[in-house]
Amino acid sequence: MNFEFFIAKRLLKEENSSFSKPIVRIATLSIALSIAVMIVSVAVLGGFKKQIREKITGFTSHIHISPFSLNNSSQADTFSLTEEEKKAILSCKGVKSLSPYIMQAGVVKSDEGFHGIVIKGVEKGFDTSFFKQNLCSGRLPDFSNHSSNEALISKTLANKLNIKTDDKLKVYFYIDMSYRVRPFKVVGIYETGLGDYDNKFVISNAGIFQKLYGISSDQYSGYEVCLDDFSLLQTASTEIYNALPQDKTISTIEELEPGLFSWLGLLDTNVILIIIVMTLVTIITASSTLLIMVFEQSSFIGLLKSFGTKTASIVKIYLYKAAYIVCKAMIIGNVVAVGVVSIQSKYHLIKLNQEDYYLDSVPMELNVANILAVNLAVVVISMTALLIPARSIGKVSPVVNIRKD
Repeated sequence: MNFEFFIAKRLLKEENSSFSKPIVRIATLSIALSIAVMIVSVAVLGGFKKQIREKITGFTSHIHISPFSLNNSSQADTFSLTEEEKKAILSCKGVKSLSPYIMQAGVVKSDEGFHGIVIKGVEKGFDTSFFKQNLCSGRLPDFSNHSSNEALISKTLANKLNIKTDDKLKVYFYIDMSYRVRPFKVVGIYETGLGDYDNKFVISNAGIFQKLYGISSDQYSGYEVCLDDFSLLQTASTEIYNALPQDKTISTIEELEPGLFSWLGLLDTNVILIIIVMTLVTIITASSTLLIMVFEQSSFIGLLKSFGTKTASIVKIYLYKAAYIVCKAMIIGNVVAVGVVSIQSKYHLIKLNQEDYYLDSVPMELNVANILAVNLAVVVISMTALLIPARSIGKVSPVVNIRKD
């Protein structure tokens, strides 16, 4: 045990009867609260991003492949991928699955008037896990039967149209300068909280639209590419784009939903501001506490100097004391933050307006790497900042302060 650490340890034991004891306690709690706020803020940001991304990609997947076209009509151009193109896409980094779809705009009638909807026709192999998680009643349509007219609608649409499971849904399509009516059987109702999608999306079978268009069974509006991890979006989109011919184009989910991802970007900014403010609180609190301890024990510092102790050694003693306070606060802050995140994740006590935030409760996600990063940043920044007030030790005069006693 070195000299500086030994003295710092003895001083900490003797602080129980000192003037600075309540100040040190307040400082410890203040720093602990700041650390807890930082960790919880990062957990909320991570939870929001994860759940919103999962919801939006559950609806539209990560990447869309479509024909390059300037067609602005209500009927989209159809195309198909060759087997070689499919293999090339599936071999790209991070690609989990590839599934075709047909998208068609339609109109439904209710007591309040007409409502525009979008029907997405899919096939067997379509990833239904997202809709299973958000199924309110009924079941999913049978996507393996091409002639099936079963449909999955949102709770929002069901309420507007006064429809329940097993009811018929008449949809009007405008094709070739005329309206065509197709009945659908509602077998399931879902609710995701994504208002823009819940208000208009119906999921059904692609075979219905292939018959409606009079096209072959291998023609589609587009293909959806699902990835293993959202972080691979840019890498995978570049590889897929390079693997396709010029008559086909791709769109990432970030390009299809720029407003939503801009909002998530603003959350990043808010959390960064919170972290900066809490870091400043930690620095100011730790620095003030260190100065109080130095002023209170100026006679002791003068005594150490009179015995020939170097200023650098005395600075180390008080930095050790400050480090103890910061580390103790860090432990308390981490315990509080982990407790808050765990309780919220399990019981969802803090609620949200789902129409505004797409979620019904505040999501929180514990990430060990983020927690370690926050703690490391606090230690490094705090201890570096404490070097400035620690310089006041060099101004303590041995003669003057010994005479005071």
